Amino acid sequence: MSRMCDVCGKGVMSGNKVSKSMNHTRRTWRPNLHSIKAVLPNGTVRTIKVCSSCLSSGFVQKKVRVPKTEAAQN
Repeated sequence: MSRMCDVCGKGVMSGNKVSKSMNHTRRTWRPNLHSIKAVLPNGTVRTIKVCSSCLSSGFVQKKVRVPKTEAAQN
């Protein structure tokens, strides 16, 4: 499974960690991903990985869980 947002394509970035003494070592920055159930434009529900910026911007419509009522259970 890739560490990539299914909406915007944001993925892992790499660069250098720089210490106080200016030593450079390689490191990675990972996107803040969440697995959510989303309603796609054609109406189907799928679990996708979405970064928090796409989620807060409203690019994805989350599936709403409707609880069962007591009348439906009896």
